[in-house]
Amino acid sequence: MSLINKLTAKLSKRASASAAVVWPETAFTREQHAVRNTQFSQTYHAYTNPQQAFEFCRAQADEGVVMALYLLALQYEQGDGKQTYLNQAVSCYQRAADCGHPESLFNLALLQLQGQLGKPNAVLAFSYFEQAAEQGLVQAQYNLASMLDQGSGCFQDQTVAFSWYNKAAQQGYTQAWQNIAVMYYRGEGVKTDKLQAYAWTLLAAKAGVDEAITAEPEMTQGLNSTEILVGKAQFDHLQQGFLAYLPIETRFEG
Repeated sequence: MSLINKLTAKLSKRASASAAVVWPETAFTREQHAVRNTQFSQTYHAYTNPQQAFEFCRAQADEGVVMALYLLALQYEQGDGKQTYLNQAVSCYQRAADCGHPESLFNLALLQLQGQLGKPNAVLAFSYFEQAAEQGLVQAQYNLASMLDQGSGCFQDQTVAFSWYNKAAQQGYTQAWQNIAVMYYRGEGVKTDKLQAYAWTLLAAKAGVDEAITAEPEMTQGLNSTEILVGKAQFDHLQQGFLAYLPIETRFEG
């Protein structure tokens, strides 16, 4: 049935090299980086001229401002319409990642999985995702769960995968809601619970996840009338906790 299909990480093109030099950002603490990032953002977003904004960003990156390194990396990766500058992008991502910047870690992981730096390296990608996930980056939490679930770049551990899916789910990552439903249904990483599977399927369907919408009627066929009522009650409880993540037009539908 459709519920059996888990959603896996959708990997866009985004990687990793570090020069054997001492970069200016290494002289600052995490707290100092936070202050510098705030100061940079306030000035950067005040620019209306794209070229001036780019030059300011590049100058700040040279001084080791982590947010500037990340934004510069994004611009290098996007390119100028004629070509991209992946080597420069990777260097900036890596410098920011070495300071613990989660989005940079995430993009390096994607580049490694895509093989943009040579042969695809799932083990290194897993490490980057893990570091970003531990800092609360929801996309990294989901991708880390997916790799643990499949045993990609790591030993398969569906119990830990379920835990990371749940962390992503708590942040409103709707694809994680569907995968939690599947794991409850199959008893993977968690004790089999068809009612919880049904409730999470209803929640994911309410959020518009196609796989859950397809699975919902099939799930209903496998439950008796009492179980359906209990499952819907569990769904109502879940829905109240996740209202903020549901489309406005569906929040109070039956």
